[in-house]
Amino acid sequence: MATQDVKYQHKKMTTTELQLSRNGQKCVTGDVTFTASDKVAYIVVNADATFSNLTDQADNNILTESALGGVTLSTGMIISAKNGGMIKRVNISSGSVLAIFG
Repeated sequence: MATQDVKYQHKKMTTTELQLSRNGQKCVTGDVTFTASDKVAYIVVNADATFSNLTDQADNNILTESALGGVTLSTGMIISAKNGGMIKRVNISSGSVLAIFG
């Protein structure tokens, strides 16, 4: 078995990376409802995911607004509500996502 040297480089985080991770996150694998005070700003797909329900705090259907109903979203995709809205309900039928607190 061959061995391989692995070198780790320290890199500065980009502005986007800092914004996405600044206030923490929660892994969602099923059905979760967040309150307005949770301030979920984004959803980042952790493992290819299909949603049953995704709404903002005003109960607008993000899946309909974004034409994402029935679509499998790939790992790394970022989903947010329109007009700076915060996310309320996340219901995943397959995969997992990270709810990013804003």
